[in-house]
Amino acid sequence: MKLEYKILWFDDNEEMYQSIDFDPLRQGIDGWGFVPEIEFVSNPDDFLKRSPFTDYDLIVVDYNLEEHGQGQDFIAKIRDQEVYTEIIFYSAGKSSSLWEAVGKYQLEGIYIANKTVIIEKILKVGLQTLRKVLDVGNMRGIVMAEVGDLDHSLDVIVRTAIDSLNPEQRRDVFDRFHQASEALHGKHKEKLDSFKEAPSVDVLLMLCDSNKRWANYNRAKDHHETLKSVQLGDYVKEILVPRNFLAHGVPEPGDNGTEIFKYQGKSYIFSDEVGIALRKKIIEYKLAFNDISRELASRTVQSALDKAAESDGPVEA
Repeated sequence: MKLEYKILWFDDNEEMYQSIDFDPLRQGIDGWGFVPEIEFVSNPDDFLKRSPFTDYDLIVVDYNLEEHGQGQDFIAKIRDQEVYTEIIFYSAGKSSSLWEAVGKYQLEGIYIANKTVIIEKILKVGLQTLRKVLDVGNMRGIVMAEVGDLDHSLDVIVRTAIDSLNPEQRRDVFDRFHQASEALHGKHKEKLDSFKEAPSVDVLLMLCDSNKRWANYNRAKDHHETLKSVQLGDYVKEILVPRNFLAHGVPEPGDNGTEIFKYQGKSYIFSDEVGIALRKKIIEYKLAFNDISRELASRTVQSALDKAAESDGPVEA
């Protein structure tokens, strides 16, 4: 499971879809600590192309597909493929006709809603579904996967930033990394000695764990205006410390449904509220890292264009 909550919405009336205020839905999903992704399709072919629908957390279908029959026909096709994504039927008419269709086709895992309250229904069903699957075990998996993605983003940022520094600045970053790593990890002395003799970004990143990646980000930040302009929080405290507890700690039942993770003589109390806050914080860093990467890439392109323009300048007689 990832931190995106994806909804596939099928209605052949695009004007109806465009008339809906999605802000409450997006705000509700944000409040769960997930990123809302709503994908709209308006014809059966585009809908069925998404089969087997494993990328989606919820499917929303209009019962009265004006030009294409009735919605239960498509839901029956989905169920025939043994796809069990949660599905909401909605209609402007009476709910009784929807329940009759569900019973006739023996459709399981179907929710019913009137069009006027479809957003409220989506939020209710979505939260109910998440509570079923988002136990502490799944949350541990989410955090591991997301920190892995953040590691990759930091690799890209550190590589791009260091490559744009002058030789003296790069040497400062490399030397400070070597000194800190040598003091902490004597077991890597041979690799560190090789790095000291022939430093490179490739080897630096190869020798990094998550904490060292963040440290190198801050070393590069000392010399790079783009990184200096970004205000980030305490990444180690906000992301890496909880990750370490969830990854390496042994959970024990706590009070009021909490889980207590113990690791290296310390404790981390995990609850639903803590999980939501942690997911939100991960999303915050993901968005920030993406913005930094785009800005660095833009500056790299602009620098290359400036150099090309200089080389193509007028030649003096």
